[in-house]
Amino acid sequence: MSERRGRADIKTVFPREADTGLYRLKRLSTSDFDLSERFDAWRETAYSVVDLEAPRAEEADLFAIKRSVSGEMGVFASQEGSEHRTVFSRAASLSGAGDAVVISMMPVGKLGLESPGGAQSISPHGRLAAYDATRPMRYHWSSGREIYLLLPRAKALEALGGGIPGLFLPLDTIPLGVMVREQMLGLDRHAEHLEPKEMATALDALHTLALLLLQRIGRDLNGSRVSDVNALFLAAKRYIQSHYNIIDLSPEAIARALGCSRATLYRAFTQHDATIMDTVREVRLAMSRKLIEAATGRSISVIAYDCGFKDASSFGRAFRSRFGVSPSEWRDQFR
Repeated sequence: MSERRGRADIKTVFPREADTGLYRLKRLSTSDFDLSERFDAWRETAYSVVDLEAPRAEEADLFAIKRSVSGEMGVFASQEGSEHRTVFSRAASLSGAGDAVVISMMPVGKLGLESPGGAQSISPHGRLAAYDATRPMRYHWSSGREIYLLLPRAKALEALGGGIPGLFLPLDTIPLGVMVREQMLGLDRHAEHLEPKEMATALDALHTLALLLLQRIGRDLNGSRVSDVNALFLAAKRYIQSHYNIIDLSPEAIARALGCSRATLYRAFTQHDATIMDTVREVRLAMSRKLIEAATGRSISVIAYDCGFKDASSFGRAFRSRFGVSPSEWRDQFR
């Protein structure tokens, strides 16, 4: 993990005035620097939350590639490369640069965490876990790849309802955690092909889900079942916007993915004067209209199926009811 951070307030951690590159992917490689200055240059440019330790004599030359994107709610990044170690940075802690909670996974390789007292723990390969960057610790990275989110610590711990117990906290023990893990993998896979507006939608949705995940895990840790209906409603809408094309998308499926009961999900929508399936239908119709207007060459029946409708007839009725014309009549306006 290696992004510079400010104070924990979400509105000031990544101020738009200070970084005109919000939602734009940045790439950095150790190959950008001469071998004679590589370690110092990489340590300076790629690390601020923690400090990079000098390689041991028996280790291969340092090699790493890092991709990162900053948003208004936090940072998303991935780094792959050779074996190395990082350590808690007191300077970063004092300056506030390390005031973060990290949500991390190692699709390739493994991460060992070592406390000052010598206690060690290994974050399992491929598993999603959270740890507190302000906690004095040494990190042992094998060769491999890490994908991670940086969240403002105050906001993350508020969602969790307290500090992280132990060296790290497993997060993919519930369906919502698995969903966040899969979305992190997906964003890492497609980040290079996303425009800033697309990246903004994807990254903000991911950070929203990550905070909801911490809240959900925190309820289990603290024995509380108090739900933040606003966060749940927003997360459900984000999920629908990402999965509208699934034909059998149902309240049960959405609740299962978000790690809540169907009744809790219904209450969240009711308090916002909305229903789950009306929201699903609105998202599907809005997307279908965009596809029709884009003149992609796809038939109406294919567009209907791609947007989650079971057949062209039910799609046509829903489209006419919503927009006052049939899908074919709407398409004729854009020819």
